Parts: sequence; structure tokens; C-alpha cells
Amino acid sequence: MKTLKKILPITLLIISIIFIGSSCNGDDGPKKDKCDFAISYTIDGVEVTHTESVVTSEIWPGDNYPINRKVYDIWTDETPMFNFHTSASAQDETSGHVGNWQNEVGTTLLNNAVGLKSNNLTFKILKEANDINDLVKISFSGTTTDGKVVENGLICTYIDIKH
Repeated sequence: MKTLKKILPITLLIISIIFIGSSCNGDDGPKKDKCDFAISYTIDGVEVTHTESVVTSEIWPGDNYPINRKVYDIWTDETPMFNFHTSASAQDETSGHVGNWQNEVGTTLLNNAVGLKSNNLTFKILKEANDINDLVKISFSGTTTDGKVVENGLICTYIDIKH
């Protein structure tokens, strides 16, 4: 019995070290670029998500619009429709709603199926994209003009088209 009392704690310690060590494998947890959905947000407590397969994302060059800035155009026709344009497209750039993203730096988001209008939302470029298959990450949150609270907004999608 004495031997068992000495061996058992050491054995448990060795098993714990092996188990914990093998579960880490040098991985720091979820990848910085990993996202569960291409578009996700919570509006008035209701989560909305869109998968990568139903989202289209494009980059338009700076010389395509009077603003002379790269533009992200990201949308889905899946309900609730989500139609996003931003000429605020540089890494770590923050923007709000603008009336005409082609002529002034900023963002327009239309999502009329749930009454989401971007007038009082803030958007931030978390990861800038420049080419096809690049990941673009944009966070957003705030209160819409009709008082809906938007939280945990994240666009996290791969660029499909570069014009």
C-alpha cells in the first residue's frame, strides 16, 4: 500500500504532463485569421450569420472611383441581405457611415431585411486584403438610426474578385 501511495501521484503527474503537453503541440489556440462565418453580427440580441459559400467579396482599385482609394464590396443575397461598401480600406483604419463612399472616405452598409442602416455604426479594418484569396477582416458595432443595437459585427471573408 505504501508503494502504491508513492507511485500513484508520480504516475498521475507523468500522465498529466503527457496529456497537457500533447494537447498544446505548440499551437497558440485559434488562429488569428480563423473565423466561424464570413459575416456575423448580433442585432438586438439576435445573431445573424452568413457562410463563406454565400458571400461575394471584391476589391476595386483606387482609380475606379473619384475617391481614388481601394474599395471593398462585400455582399450576400441570402436573407437577410447584406450589402457593404467601404473606401476606408487600409489596415487599422476606422470609419463611419458616409452618404457616398465613392466620393468620401467611409462606409455604407445596407441590410434592409432587418432594418439595419449604418448611419451610427463604426467599422474598423482589422486585416487588409489586396488580392484574390486574401482574407479581409472588418469589425463593426454601434446603434442604428432606428435604435437597433449591433454588437460583435465581423466581416471575415476571402476576396473572390479583384478588378
